[in-house]
Amino acid sequence: MLCGASDTDRVRAEFTEVVNGFGGEPLHYLSGDILHMNAAGSDWRMNSEMTVDVADLCVFVIVERFGEITWSTELKRARAAGKPFLLFCLHSTYTTYLGLRRHVPDPQHLRSDEERGLVAVMNDLESDSRQETVIPFTYGSFGTMLRNHMASLFYLTLRAQQARNRRQAVAHMLEVSRQLRRADFELVAEIATDDLEEKALRKRALLALAAGPGLENDDVLDVLSASEQGVQRLAAERLADLYRDRPADPEFFGQCVQIANASDDAGTARRIVPALLDIDLATGIDALASLTLTEIGLRRRTVEQLLAREAEIVARGLVDDALTLLARCLEETHDVGWKTRARDLRNRLTRDG
Repeated sequence: MLCGASDTDRVRAEFTEVVNGFGGEPLHYLSGDILHMNAAGSDWRMNSEMTVDVADLCVFVIVERFGEITWSTELKRARAAGKPFLLFCLHSTYTTYLGLRRHVPDPQHLRSDEERGLVAVMNDLESDSRQETVIPFTYGSFGTMLRNHMASLFYLTLRAQQARNRRQAVAHMLEVSRQLRRADFELVAEIATDDLEEKALRKRALLALAAGPGLENDDVLDVLSASEQGVQRLAAERLADLYRDRPADPEFFGQCVQIANASDDAGTARRIVPALLDIDLATGIDALASLTLTEIGLRRRTVEQLLAREAEIVARGLVDDALTLLARCLEETHDVGWKTRARDLRNRLTRDG
């Protein structure tokens, strides 16, 4: 789809030739090649949005004039829909824009709406938040430049399809529990950390990584923060197998606790407690000092884990830190069975310490 003001008619013939050469169908409103619906409520903006939706590639061109619908409707629609798009600007117009931006810092002081519109659009395209590339062209070179950039997109599309095919092959191997090669685990990690991937497949990927090479630390934190509860819980449960750095990094443990504190799922925090203590008891107890212990089930789980490691706590001289954590678990807690066991543990540790 060729998008721009009425003066894009100057490059329409080259656009049509190039698109036809790629086996595509050129769409441009000046030739009537745009989806439309005539009715009492007809709307040119709606017609433009409909055409963007069916286009496979949008080519935005600034010749000399500023097309309001192009930038307020078509470009926004293309961005929102994830459409690939190219941005072209006539070289002389681009030079004019650079001069206006340099010599007139405040766009409100520009002479015409056309100049203000041009500066606003170009500033938006090249802003730090967008960082989109504008391709300057001259009359007579548009067709060649469009062909080259479309060829580059075609190449990238083929590479993306190849990567997708490889990922699907690895996904199939996970589904049928076929043995993975070392080179496959990079794609397995991509599947595990992809929030848009199907939940069951992500969980199979996590199990394969836990049984295999584990994950990079940043990726471990990603799956611990997953929006899908089942993935987050499994990552917490298998944390000791996914995180392979030894000795353990206290900063990493602290990040795990922060994730547990921020999670709406108490089950994730309950699983992180034994995982951290399994990896490294001293670092784990120290990190859990920052764990939010308002949920009674989490307090009980923490006490149970300390009870299970009582001998190691005494042997490694971790009594004081364990007592501090126990005291937090006993705060504002009703008289329940595990509370009695916690007090008994506290008394023994106090005596042994």
